[in-house]
Amino acid sequence: MSDAHGHADHGAHGGAAALDLPAGYKLAPGDPEQSWVEKLFLPEIVKGLGNTMRRMFTPSFTIDYDGTERDNPRKYHQPRDGYRGEHYLKKDENGHVKCVACFMCAAACPAECIHIEAEATPADWNDRERYPKRFEIDMLRCIYCGMCEEACPVDAIALSTTYNVVADSRESKVYRRDKLLELGEQLGLSLSKHTYRPDNIPGHVPEKKHGH
Repeated sequence: MSDAHGHADHGAHGGAAALDLPAGYKLAPGDPEQSWVEKLFLPEIVKGLGNTMRRMFTPSFTIDYDGTERDNPRKYHQPRDGYRGEHYLKKDENGHVKCVACFMCAAACPAECIHIEAEATPADWNDRERYPKRFEIDMLRCIYCGMCEEACPVDAIALSTTYNVVADSRESKVYRRDKLLELGEQLGLSLSKHTYRPDNIPGHVPEKKHGH
């Protein structure tokens, strides 16, 4: 039925059949009534158990990274070149911390997780005026963006590919100067020269293309 203006009557007597649908459009059917067996959900339970039993006897695709063989990619995950993991501090040729306490890394850090206290260098240090009396990184706040690494003018701080270090307390995830220096020595990168790729991703320099 329609009113004086030609609008369809959607009242109780009209229902879905009274809807004025465009040509080619149909209403989707409603959900059919479930039988008493379907209401018990037994068929679906049987289907799920059958799928589980089939998967139990198929080969597993899971790789167990147990860390026993560092050269085996199926035992030890090798991050890609340029992966930004945990930080370390470098030393110079004299064995001194390379940092000059310029606060550039702390200023560039968007997470504000780096805290530095500067102090005058000992009398026998002739290459700089200051060094960090206190250097801390709160790894729980760090977002591993690498901006501290890029901001450092003396290449004193860098990010390693170490990523899976766990801790049992919040305090142990605050890395201080001596720990950061120790990490650099353990990784064998304490005296490394850091380079950047043309796409600004830290890591190895890509090979030069022939003919250029």
